[in-house]
Amino acid sequence: MRLKACILIVFMILTGCFAGTKGQISSETHSTSSKIEFTPVDLFQGDAAKFKLFLGPMTGAFKLKYEGNKPNVSLDIDIWKNGQKVDSAGAIGDLFYSSNEQKGSNEVELIISVDTESIEGQKEFSKIKVNTISHSGSSLSTITIPWDKKLTAHGLIQDTRPRSFTIDQPVHVFGMHATSTNKIHTADLSTESLRNTEWALVFTLRLDEEDRE
Repeated sequence: MRLKACILIVFMILTGCFAGTKGQISSETHSTSSKIEFTPVDLFQGDAAKFKLFLGPMTGAFKLKYEGNKPNVSLDIDIWKNGQKVDSAGAIGDLFYSSNEQKGSNEVELIISVDTESIEGQKEFSKIKVNTISHSGSSLSTITIPWDKKLTAHGLIQDTRPRSFTIDQPVHVFGMHATSTNKIHTADLSTESLRNTEWALVFTLRLDEEDRE
């Protein structure tokens, strides 16, 4: 009887350890195995050039497609000044969200437009529009931030070639920058380049915290 009791205890311990390890592996796989494919989209190619007047010059688009487990990814919109992130303008959460997971799509297209507006007697402001398009439809989000009218020169920061990456670390995918000197220099989405900007609006993919656990 003692021998049977010992065997049963050892079996229960091993089973518990295996279950705990399995849970850890499953959680880790969910957060790190997803691979994102990034593909730039030319919105104004050919006859579509006529729409540039309505969307404005500070407009860009790209597609995101994931492989593996569905990641809970947000698009963070950050404000940089003198080469450093100083504030958050907002965020759009769960880009790959679907109300029906069985019919869900692993691809989404984002169209981003930044336009500076002014109202007589008030300060100028920038309106950030992000249109998220998936198999189930589209969702337009609008964020408004104050604008410094001294920033007179504007430039887009965007990739022109497809690339792929894992989402275990934040990844910059789009941006615009501005200067008060009326001169603009070429910039890219690397941290080294962003450190040379006077003012920038940077769009970053980031894995939500619950997927990191």
